[in-house]
Amino acid sequence: MAIVSIIFIIVAVYLVAGLVFAIPFVIKGVTKIDEGAIGSKWGFRIIIIPGTMVFWPLLLKKWMKTPVPKGEKK
Repeated sequence: MAIVSIIFIIVAVYLVAGLVFAIPFVIKGVTKIDEGAIGSKWGFRIIIIPGTMVFWPLLLKKWMKTPVPKGEKK
């Protein structure tokens, strides 16, 4: 039983970290890594939250590698 509890806690922490990442990502980050998301409505952004929570390490890496355009603050 202890192993199951430890796995559950690890998954829960991972998903909470994903939710914390997803909030700023759906507000600003998604348009930085995907030009097709520019001008997207809030419905789309809400729909991508679960996927963002699961794949947050990959999305964070991609977001950090995206160059910042001149004249824009990071």
